[in-house]
Parts: sequence; C-alpha cells; structure tokens
Amino acid sequence: MPKYRSCHSIEGELFFNHLNKIGYCSMLTPQGGQPVLYENYTGELIDWEEFFRRRDKDIDLMKNGSEPESCRDCLWIRENDWDERKKEFKYILLNIWVKCNLKCIYCSNHKDTYVSENTKPYNIVPVLKDMIEKGYITQNTKIDIAGGESTLDCNFHELINLLIQNGIKNINLNTNATNYIEEVKNGIEKGFISIITSVDAGSSRYFKYIKKADLYSVVWKNLQKYAQAKKIENSNSVKAKYIIIPDVNDNKAQIRKFILKAKKSGVQGVICSTDLHWILHNPDDKKTMLKTINLTKYFINICSLIGIDWQIWAHIEDLIKRYNLIEPENKIDIDFIYKKQPNENKKNSLLKILLYIQNKLI
Repeated sequence: MPKYRSCHSIEGELFFNHLNKIGYCSMLTPQGGQPVLYENYTGELIDWEEFFRRRDKDIDLMKNGSEPESCRDCLWIRENDWDERKKEFKYILLNIWVKCNLKCIYCSNHKDTYVSENTKPYNIVPVLKDMIEKGYITQNTKIDIAGGESTLDCNFHELINLLIQNGIKNINLNTNATNYIEEVKNGIEKGFISIITSVDAGSSRYFKYIKKADLYSVVWKNLQKYAQAKKIENSNSVKAKYIIIPDVNDNKAQIRKFILKAKKSGVQGVICSTDLHWILHNPDDKKTMLKTINLTKYFINICSLIGIDWQIWAHIEDLIKRYNLIEPENKIDIDFIYKKQPNENKKNSLLKILLYIQNKLI
C-alpha cells in the first residue's frame, strides 16, 4: 500500500468519550478540535458498517491532501506506510465515567458544570460484548479504562469479568487506587490487567492540595499490594504517574521524592506527563513549556540512576512539538523522551543529590 497522510488513531482506534460521544481519537488539535463520529450515545448497539464508512470517508479526505475540520492542523497527522485497514481495533479508550471520589485540580470533570450536566451514565458492557462477538475486539486489542474513577461504577466488575473471560489480555486500568479491588488484583495476577495511578506528588501535603483528599498513604499502600500481585513476565503491570502541573508541583524535590517512593513501594514503573488543559490555555507560554521539558529530562535522569522503568506520555511530546512551533530557532530534539540513559554530564551531581534525599526518605 503506497504512503498517504493519516494518523495512528484513525487507522485503528476507538474512543468512547465521557460526553456521550464516540470517535477514533483522544488527542486535541492546537485549536482544540477532536473528531467525533457519533453524539448523544447512551450505550445502544452500534451500526458498525456505518461507523467504518464514516471513518473511511475521513481517511480519504486526508489521502487527497485535506482533512476533516476537527483534524485541521493536528500535529499527529503524517505520511506513512499504513497497515491495510481492518475492522479489528488495535486500541480502545473507554472514558465514559465522570464520578470520582477525588477532586484533582487539573481535572475538569468536577469543575465544569457542562460536563456534569451533559454526561449521561450508561452500561458499556453490552456494546463491548457485541464487538467481541463480531471480532472487532480480539486478544490483540489494547483497552484503556479511564474516567472519572471507573471502579466506582456499578457495572465495573461485570466489565472486567467480560474482558478477562474472553481472553482480552491487554487491559490498562487508570485508577486513583483509593479503593483496593480484588478483581483488579486477580487480573494483575493473571497477567491480564495493568494499572496506572496518578499520584502527582512526593509528599502527603502536595497530594492533599492537588487531590483535595488526605489519602496519600492509602494510595501507596494499595499500589504496594497490587505490585505484590504481579506476574514476573508482566513486570510493568503497576505504574505510578506524575503529572507536572505548572506553579503547583513543578519542582525537582517533589519529583525526586515521588520516584523514590515509587521505588520503595515496589511499583514496576513510573510515568511523566503534563497538564493538557494548561497547554491548551497557555499556547504561547514558552518559558513554562521549557521548564516542563527540563523537568521531564530531570525525571528521566533520576529514574535511570536508581534503576526504575520510566515512560514519557504523549502530552509531553505534544508540548515539545508546540514549543518548537513557537520557538523555531531553539528547537528541542524530541528523541530524549525515548532514550533510556541519563545525561552523563549531570550524572555525578544528580547521584549525590539523590543519595542525600534517599537517606532522608528511606
């Protein structure tokens, strides 16, 4: 198949949005657009032939040098040798829940009355069952469960059991880990479930300020219990995330303490991301963007020094791309977010700082 313009989302992904929308992309363009194929969705079975016709129409637009209005100026569209399109989804994001027992300062679900008033909860299980029966979800499909706190939903246990019983082995659950769920632990033991928890802090004081709940110790205790349930061959099944929030937790001390706490708790990896809403509302603040990029480099160096697996999420990549657009004379090589070795010039000084902090913490 010859090269053509497209993106990984449109080529094989599906997104169930918390505002009762369905599309094939969870990223936002610089203008805040997002492709939507269905609105006012409340759990009814989907006409998949119509869905694929709509998706292919958008792909044809990009092939011809144009794009859907909502994809205009998207930083993720590129020319590539795309795989032959199939009706099996490679990736599905379930983001239909808004109910949560925390009130994270970067989350709009609890602050935006439009979200609370225009999100109608529904049971996602019947449509997923239909997709499994039709072969659109297979053992190769990766499923991300996000929210809100999905574990609070009355259908959560049925959802997890449906996926596991049908051999869906790549389930990633985003959970705040304030509640310990036995089915989740069992899924981790089977090697079917991995979890990610945004802790975003290296101390209980910062956690309480960001999350509006004094549950820092509870979260780490539950993460430690989940980590103990992991299978050896599924060594990255429990991860903790640090979202860099400008003017809140964007400092080296909190980052160091977070990584060391993660190491002590036995989680298998840590993730660095940034506040997407801040990026969208501050598109020209190159000074803060640069600070976040440098803190990301610091995050990588500390992880490499103490030997804990790290991952940099797409929001950081998105931020770097936006920074490079407004600062073309001082472009930053994005490749550093994929490398697994620390900067040797900083290694000795970082190690001294790390050992001091480690002695204080552990």
